[in-house]
Amino acid sequence: MTTRPTDDPFRMGKAYTVREAAKLAKTSPATVGRWLKGYDAPGRHMEPVFGEREKPAKGEAMQVSFLELIEIAVAVRFRTDETQDLTLDRVRRAHTFARKTWSVPFPFATMDFKLYGGHIMHEFEDAEPGRGHMAFDMGGQWALPGMVKEVVVAIDFESTDQYAARWFPYGREANVVVDPHLAAGRPAIVGTRIPISAIRGRFEAGESIHYLARDYSLKVAVVEDILRLPAA
Repeated sequence: MTTRPTDDPFRMGKAYTVREAAKLAKTSPATVGRWLKGYDAPGRHMEPVFGEREKPAKGEAMQVSFLELIEIAVAVRFRTDETQDLTLDRVRRAHTFARKTWSVPFPFATMDFKLYGGHIMHEFEDAEPGRGHMAFDMGGQWALPGMVKEVVVAIDFESTDQYAARWFPYGREANVVVDPHLAAGRPAIVGTRIPISAIRGRFEAGESIHYLARDYSLKVAVVEDILRLPAA
């Protein structure tokens, strides 16, 4: 069972700007900001989606940790699947339910969510009936929606505390990993410390694919695959 995350400054520290986190999670910076801080406007109030987080010091820009990034990516997939028709408040309540049930601060970023996410979301739906589905009966086993499952199966978890350790944002078949211990947590080529932004930047500056492959000791096909991916 997952406990509290170990004191890992790479996974817990604020490593990403809101814009960087939004691009990786496939949403907008405004969305990430509202989800983390909450939202107040005339006639409207929204609590933070993931519970209260440490606020940035006055004058400092909000930043996002790796574990927060994973939770944002999961929440985005819950919301993106239009067939489920889930409101943001519904996702927020589900996160709160899982956080309190498991007594963990980042439930969507745990091995337990990968293994038992369908079960805990079914328990939430029983406890708080509402619009849309967050879990599905698959032959007697409760499973997460497909788009959410795509995120969690692309995560490696730390053996010591069972929290997310690295993420393959384009799927495990791609040559890209987000590892907070490598390349400052930016998307990098698997098995290296080479950020894909370096490959893209040099290619856009006019360097050839073959030259880049030779310079980085990579296969030409790997460089070609990297350049086909959306910018991140």
